Amino acid sequence: MEAISIAKAIAAKTRERIDPNQELVGQGIANIFGSFSQAFPTSGSFSRSAVNLNAGAKTGMSSVFAGLFVLITLLFLTPLLYHLPQAVLAAVIMMAVIGLVNFKAIAHAWHTHKHDGIASIVTFVATLAFAPHLDNGIMVGAGLAIILYLYRTMKRGSPSSAAMADGTLRDAKAHALPVSEYIIAIRYDGSLYFANVPYFEDTILEAVANSPRAKHMLIVANGINQLDASGDEVIHHMLERLRSNGIRVVFSGLKKQVTDIMQHSGLLAFIGQENIFPDEDKALASIYAQVLEVDPNAQCRLMK
Repeated sequence: MEAISIAKAIAAKTRERIDPNQELVGQGIANIFGSFSQAFPTSGSFSRSAVNLNAGAKTGMSSVFAGLFVLITLLFLTPLLYHLPQAVLAAVIMMAVIGLVNFKAIAHAWHTHKHDGIASIVTFVATLAFAPHLDNGIMVGAGLAIILYLYRTMKRGSPSSAAMADGTLRDAKAHALPVSEYIIAIRYDGSLYFANVPYFEDTILEAVANSPRAKHMLIVANGINQLDASGDEVIHHMLERLRSNGIRVVFSGLKKQVTDIMQHSGLLAFIGQENIFPDEDKALASIYAQVLEVDPNAQCRLMK
């Protein structure tokens, strides 16, 4: 893990592509053959790699020459370096390593998204705290990034009531648009999975409670890219609950990867092909026709 971290850090600095598998295979073969001669186990060295990079090394032969110089130093130059202060050696390593720290990237991540900036800073501090075990610091950063992602997507693409204005669906709250009392239009942007399905269900039920006269709900699903078992189950229960209250639910813009999951689980048949439309215009036309059939004098504000 540490070897891969070192390789990626160097690759980020040189803007080269690395193959982590090749790195691990190379070190594994070296350790296998080294075991027959009782050699010490080998691994990547972050400090030596940094010094090597700043010295202008371009190929793997630099490690061969560095090894020869180390051997010559150990055999013949040790007495000359014996009284060299350790602070000098530390300064050489620090000057080499500091060049690999990209503070501009951290600042860019912070300005782009605060969560990315927090993950970058925590990873940097954790890596220093766990040195020389860089993998522990990276694992802390990766774990924090996962937690922040789950937190961010719990309400990302949150369902929002929308109204029809100039032929399109818009966010009713953001654009201060009137909402129809006959139709509830919900647009959902984001994957529907275990972390956000409770919020999805609560928001839909809240929208239904705020529109007691509405007998039709349109879910614009163009932004749903993924659907897991939790999302499938919540949609099924939600449909049962809304249908029992006399509310028709239709979907528009369902993507193939989502409909494939629904078909395998049986949810697609439960929804019914008559309630699935390729776009929101056709879905609204179907809903509007049914509304006018029941009440010819209805003024549906979701239509142009």
